Amino acid sequence: MKASWTVGLTPELTKEVRMDYAGSATLRKRLKEMLMDKINSSRTVLLSQEGYESPSWGYRQADGIGYERALKHVISLISDEIVEKA
Repeated sequence: MKASWTVGLTPELTKEVRMDYAGSATLRKRLKEMLMDKINSSRTVLLSQEGYESPSWGYRQADGIGYERALKHVISLISDEIVEKA
């Protein structure tokens, strides 16, 4: 669990958030799978040769990369693999 989940919370609320986080492992795992599917779909579109002739192709690529980065950030917030100490 990332420390950002409990920053600024009271000790009581921190305890509650930690318990809720621990109890939502199955839901978080499913959400991670769904977000990874979104990343893979987006990457498939980015890597396709369609759109090369578009003058805004570079902007679409940048947008796609930003989208992927944002989804990976959410994955890092819900994943147990990356643990920070509070």
